[in-house]
Amino acid sequence: MTSGKKNDGFNKTAVVGSSNQIIFDVQSQKYTGLARFGFSIGGMRITIDPLLPVVVIFMAWVLSERYFPQIMFTQLTWVYWTMGVLSSVFLTFSIFFHEYGHALAARWLKLPLERIHLYLFGGMAELKQRPVRPKEELIIALAGPLASLLFALLAWGVAEYVRPDYYEAFLVLQFVFYMNILLCAFNLLPIFPLDGGRTLRAVLWHVKKYYYKASILTFYISVAIILMIMLFAVVLLLTEGASTAFWAALLSGYLWYTAYTGRDELIYQPKFEDLIFRINENKTPVAIIRQINRMDARYLRNAVIPVMEDGELKSVIMGRELEAVPGEGESVDYLERPVEKGCFVDVADESTYRQGVTLKAEFLPVLHDGMILGMSDAHEIRFWLLQQKNPVFSSRTHVTK
Repeated sequence: MTSGKKNDGFNKTAVVGSSNQIIFDVQSQKYTGLARFGFSIGGMRITIDPLLPVVVIFMAWVLSERYFPQIMFTQLTWVYWTMGVLSSVFLTFSIFFHEYGHALAARWLKLPLERIHLYLFGGMAELKQRPVRPKEELIIALAGPLASLLFALLAWGVAEYVRPDYYEAFLVLQFVFYMNILLCAFNLLPIFPLDGGRTLRAVLWHVKKYYYKASILTFYISVAIILMIMLFAVVLLLTEGASTAFWAALLSGYLWYTAYTGRDELIYQPKFEDLIFRINENKTPVAIIRQINRMDARYLRNAVIPVMEDGELKSVIMGRELEAVPGEGESVDYLERPVEKGCFVDVADESTYRQGVTLKAEFLPVLHDGMILGMSDAHEIRFWLLQQKNPVFSSRTHVTK
């Protein structure tokens, strides 16, 4: 998820978190703390928590032993278990379908998807890049609840169709319908990082015209709503008793935990220095290549390597054209190519990073008036610069290691 930690230009800062979320990753490219088991379908990577099957089996047991026997009488245990297993599997697929809605919206907006991850009690869609406009975040945030609503309507339509002849199938589909309605409604609560919280931030972002201020306001509103739910739980405890207050307290506790996991993204306000990967202006291209490779070899193929002369950008080398990491005495002059727009970001020249400029790689040299400052994640530095109303950089500022 996201955090307010310094990222040295390459560890991007993330963006989703909830029972169902969107993550505009930045940190989770390394899948830190998350399961690596997964597969790809149509170019879309899907990862699954290894313990998810345990939860599916547990849900099947609860439904087959506790839920369905109370609403339908039959002496056939295998019927209950069939209904329980199908309902549990459909519920898991409902979560996936919710996240798939986020993923489809992101693809429609041409924002690359990192993966869809299903964990114990929910899922998330991770994007390689954050949305750069309020409208984009709004569309992606609402796409998940819309997908859940569509799946609920589909389940209800099929349930009504099979009801006269297959009552057991009707009850399973009715359960799926209610769960998807609940999934849609719960995720629309205006609490970050739920979809409703992201929708709230998108609206505030549009009104305030400033992403970071909208994020802080969203944080305070989310906390205020959770405190109101906690207060409501206390009132129920005093007036209705512990059994009634339990569910409100459980909901407020879960929402507090959910908001806690997403707080870093909301309060994270990076400084320019936090986004820069430090390189010495006197370093040779080979030294820079080796420095990046030591940090994380995966970044190298997605980088534009600066070739400098007297602190200025003379030419560039595309990391993807490197067949191997060169040794200290080797030359890579044959890979040099002329500098063109999209190969760098100059903080003093908006035409190098405005929307519509095609960035040539994920990680680019960052300049100021033609002088090298360092390197940075291309999309993160562009987003940061576009959010600054009056960015101020001292003349000929250098960032050294």
